Amino acid sequence: MVVNILVVNPNSSKSMTISLQETIEKTISKESCEISYFTGPNTSPPQIDGQETSVQSMKACLPVLTDDKGSIYYFQKFDGILIACFSDHPLVTELKDVAAKEKSNVSVVGLLDSSIQYCNLVGRNFSIITSNKEWIPILNASVQSKFLTGNTIDKNLWKGTVSTDLQVLALHSPDNFQQIADIIRDENLRKLDSEIVILGCAGFSGLQNKLAKKFEKEGTLFLDTIEVGLEILITMIKFVRSQK
Repeated sequence: MVVNILVVNPNSSKSMTISLQETIEKTISKESCEISYFTGPNTSPPQIDGQETSVQSMKACLPVLTDDKGSIYYFQKFDGILIACFSDHPLVTELKDVAAKEKSNVSVVGLLDSSIQYCNLVGRNFSIITSNKEWIPILNASVQSKFLTGNTIDKNLWKGTVSTDLQVLALHSPDNFQQIADIIRDENLRKLDSEIVILGCAGFSGLQNKLAKKFEKEGTLFLDTIEVGLEILITMIKFVRSQK
């Protein structure tokens, strides 16, 4: 049976949504998933670069997804919702709370929680590469306070966050690829001794294979958070359906 998923880009950049769609269509079978895409309204920021814009985007998106039952984006019309922003985005928690109050079985995941849980299960050294420097303390605090297992902490597998010092929309530019690769080599691999590098921003979407090829000799695993988030979401949906 086909699962019905909504991918939410909580910022107002339509180009980012198009990039997400292009990446997803290359990796997820249309035979198994029907995927719709939502871009934040004009009241959402064009890019999310910290806590303030995260909250702003949540306040802009939540009413569109939960208030109008006739909307094509009404959350209960979907089996699952992926919030495509790499952060502890408040929209994830808010949607889960609304779903719980309305006793809905819709599954909701974000990119940060799903990718960190994947790394917890794999059990290898991992770190994050992100966009601007403002994200370093935010992501480190979120990961350390909410998402690490006891085993990951005991084995010191979590190595921290590295910034490219680039804005979100600049990450996808081919002109910046070498700069990103150099930072990963110097910081994530050599300095932090990471075996897994989480591509910690939706702006990295589609770069997983290119980076894997660049670092083939090192054997580094690059985690495309969109792909991991979707696969985990699909598994959650199938499990919920199996209980019916």
